[in-house]
Amino acid sequence: MNQMRSELISNPPLPGSYTPRVNDVCAAIFAEDGAWYRAKVVKIYRDTGLIDVLFIDYGNSATVSPAHVAKLSPQFTSMPGAALQCQLAFIIAPDDEEWETYAVREITALLGGKLHLTEVAKTGAGLQVSLTSNGVDLANHLLTNGFVEYEVQRNKGRFGTLMSKYEASMNEAKKAHRNRFQYGDFTMDNAKEFGYSK
Repeated sequence: MNQMRSELISNPPLPGSYTPRVNDVCAAIFAEDGAWYRAKVVKIYRDTGLIDVLFIDYGNSATVSPAHVAKLSPQFTSMPGAALQCQLAFIIAPDDEEWETYAVREITALLGGKLHLTEVAKTGAGLQVSLTSNGVDLANHLLTNGFVEYEVQRNKGRFGTLMSKYEASMNEAKKAHRNRFQYGDFTMDNAKEFGYSK
């Protein structure tokens, strides 16, 4: 990556010389340090020209101007990114922005200690993982406290123990009317039944 940055510093791209397309791997400037990094184009805003990029070696994202992206030589685009897309195994994030904020705060509060990541499954969207911090399973903690729901898996043989644990935790949150369940056991499964939609 140092070689890529050196090339871009010694021979900076001309603004407008590169027209990015969604899913292109390119170089983009990270505003925090002004350095070039490999990035994947996620979205292009036609009205403003701004570009959403994902820095594939670090996992963070940003919105950058067209002047802050550049074409990369094939030697830098062919290497896979060092960051892996992960998701807490089978956890359904809240659709409601307020509950999403609460869930993120809860996770942030738990992330102060030693982290242990375990791969549970691979899907097209990335890795399904279990994440513990100081021995606390984050997904199970979020379920027990009523911040999230879980997606039942059909493969009971492979995920039966995890599904049983998740079900018990979510039932505990429902019975105690914690957070999202403060007014009952309304879940996304029965949302349409009660006229709720996104």
